[in-house]
Amino acid sequence: MPSDTSRAAHQAQVAALRRLGPEKRFWLAAKMSADVRRISIEGEQRRHPELTQEQARRRVLSRMWGEALAEKAFRGR
Repeated sequence: MPSDTSRAAHQAQVAALRRLGPEKRFWLAAKMSADVRRISIEGEQRRHPELTQEQARRRVLSRMWGEALAEKAFRGR
């Protein structure tokens, strides 16, 4: 259980997620993952305004995936 959430609130959240069903939970997880990537890229650009969006994206994905996998993903771009 999260330390910043009451037991009752946590139980209500879990119950609500279970009511969504697997397809909607998957969609929600994918949406949240995309949001985290977008926010991370925007943060990278704020810290380094000289970077293009693509350069910021590469930096973020290199941190998330590791340099080797990110390099394979960006090869040919």
